[in-house]
Amino acid sequence: MTTDTYLLPEELDKLQTVLVEHMQVSGSMPLDTAHGFLTATAALAQRIGAEQARARVLGDIAAQEGMAPLLRRFHEQLLHDLESGEYGPLIMQMPREDGSMLPLPYGWCEGYALGLNMAGEDLQAPLLEDAQAAAHLTPIYAFLMYDEAQMFDPPDEQAHREAVGELGASAVWLHRWWLERGTGE
Repeated sequence: MTTDTYLLPEELDKLQTVLVEHMQVSGSMPLDTAHGFLTATAALAQRIGAEQARARVLGDIAAQEGMAPLLRRFHEQLLHDLESGEYGPLIMQMPREDGSMLPLPYGWCEGYALGLNMAGEDLQAPLLEDAQAAAHLTPIYAFLMYDEAQMFDPPDEQAHREAVGELGASAVWLHRWWLERGTGE
């Protein structure tokens, strides 16, 4: 993968802006949700093709000029990062009064869960039956159990940050788990 494939910060901003602006009317996903969704579907290409996955991210704005190529490059970068093991989930950050940033992994986790749901129950069942795989899903699904008040004020901030820190390694591990089993066929 060449560095010219990577999106520039202004291209990421453009993609995020268009996705968010059209969410309500088009069904597009914000970029953090899209990142989680594309991560979950990455090893399931024979079941959920890359074009199908990207079309789901774009919703009805797929025809909007410039978005499909940007999303394709974003997806290719994500795939490269997963395969190289240098993956990090796209996590939104909330600035706080003390100058720190609070990671908000909920969109990424929601997207990952949506991608698994799209895979179908027949592929989810073996994943959930494997204790080690289920352990790697735990930090992803744990964030989906927060109530609204906890999202911006986690009950245990240190545990929250540690679990966010596990998401990337879990995503890479789960990606390899899927690939080793030849799932998605």
